[in-house]
Amino acid sequence: MTLNLLTFKEISILPELFLGVSIIYLLIHGIFLTVNKDHPLIKNSLIYLSILILSMTIFLLANDNLTVLESTNFNYSVTNDYLSFTSKILIGTTSIFCLFMFNQYLTDQKINHFEYVLLILFSILGLFLLCSSDDLLTAYLAIELQSLSFYVIAAFKKNSTFSVEAGLKYFILGAFSSSLFLFGSSLIYGISGTINFDDFKDLYFYDFSENSLNSFDSTLLQFALVFILVSLFFKLALAPFHVWSPDVYEGSPSSSTFFFAVVPKIALFVLLLRIFYYSFYNFFDNFRYFLVLISVFSVLIGSFVGLEQRKLKSLLAYSSISHMGYSLLAFSTGTFEGLQMLYCYLTVYMLSGLCIWSIFFLTRLKNKYTQKQNKDLADLLLLRKSNSFLAFSFSVVLLSIAGFPPMIGFLVKFGIFLVSIEASLYFVALISILCSVISAFYYLRIVKVMYFEKGLAGKLYYPITSQKAIIVVLCLFLLFLLFINPTLLYLFSYKLSLLMLY
Repeated sequence: MTLNLLTFKEISILPELFLGVSIIYLLIHGIFLTVNKDHPLIKNSLIYLSILILSMTIFLLANDNLTVLESTNFNYSVTNDYLSFTSKILIGTTSIFCLFMFNQYLTDQKINHFEYVLLILFSILGLFLLCSSDDLLTAYLAIELQSLSFYVIAAFKKNSTFSVEAGLKYFILGAFSSSLFLFGSSLIYGISGTINFDDFKDLYFYDFSENSLNSFDSTLLQFALVFILVSLFFKLALAPFHVWSPDVYEGSPSSSTFFFAVVPKIALFVLLLRIFYYSFYNFFDNFRYFLVLISVFSVLIGSFVGLEQRKLKSLLAYSSISHMGYSLLAFSTGTFEGLQMLYCYLTVYMLSGLCIWSIFFLTRLKNKYTQKQNKDLADLLLLRKSNSFLAFSFSVVLLSIAGFPPMIGFLVKFGIFLVSIEASLYFVALISILCSVISAFYYLRIVKVMYFEKGLAGKLYYPITSQKAIIVVLCLFLLFLLFINPTLLYLFSYKLSLLMLY
């Protein structure tokens, strides 16, 4: 008799399984806490347990030996490679910092529900699966898992009409984009008979008699890929598909906006890389000008419309649109160097976003309007006098993402301009450089409000605990470290790009 034993080496999604089972246990734990009236702050327990679970998940990921693990599993629907490994490590680490910063905000806003933290964990699980997906169906289910969680946490503040409206708009946008993704995937399956990314590479063979690469008319296949592209552009909030995204950012609870803006972007770009750099690279030249057009339009919208914003969250929303435009510009070059700069830019973007939103949460206003959760630019007036360290940190990060030399933000943005010039996108690089100069104005305006605006009285803030300030110090240290020695970031992205393409 032969015993077929499943070893840990063959379980390529052990961290995801651990996270999923832990969410079920957390659900049971939260239900018991709600029955017991002796626990007034239910979410405190859930947040600290969630941080512990995510830390253990990252530990499991870090201990995976990718040279020993089965590269694919579950009938070739899940893959384990260095791209998914590094992306999940980055997502998990950023999520831990996000949860740590949420705690006081949820208390102030009276969001004392354990379901909120569970929904964030469900979205993280969806992002992990999206990074590891190796076919269109797994990718769709992973997108739906994280999207459904996002819809609910956007509308979680039921006593706020802004939050409910933001959740409804997000649901309509997300449902429409998901339907486009599903329709495009069904067309690809109807044409090719497969949904696996590895099999798509085998659709092309060299026919010596016809002296051509295409074995069939690929027009319908490219038509299906357009639907998938547009769907992912909706998820990334790229112009002109951003439509309601700034409204969603502004109306959602700030903790939800923090998570939308920082965490999920890299997982969506991983899926784009798997589809267009790994499976359908032969079609990449056909889509390049479409990608370039969307990237330029996103940079223009993010730069010019952001100038009119007076609310900090709306300004950060349009800033995110322009940064995703720069990322797509690096992606659209189709070169090894473009892929390398995409990794660099997304890493610096997530680190800078984590620092900015942490400062946003740390500056808690002392006023009688306890329901006010959004900040105007005037709320930062005289921040340098009430807390000089936060004002300095905010200024440094803003100058970095604005692209001021010699910050690390300037180096990665300059790298994107260089790879676009090397790919013969001269006019696009010129427009992007000019828009980068224009968008620097609204970053400098925040610095001007903090340091040079004349006012008799500024806003009063609650004191800051040293534990929360550690995150800002850590992000600032990493930005300075990358500024002093950017070779670390370039070597990391070079190795990752090499493993991805070869």
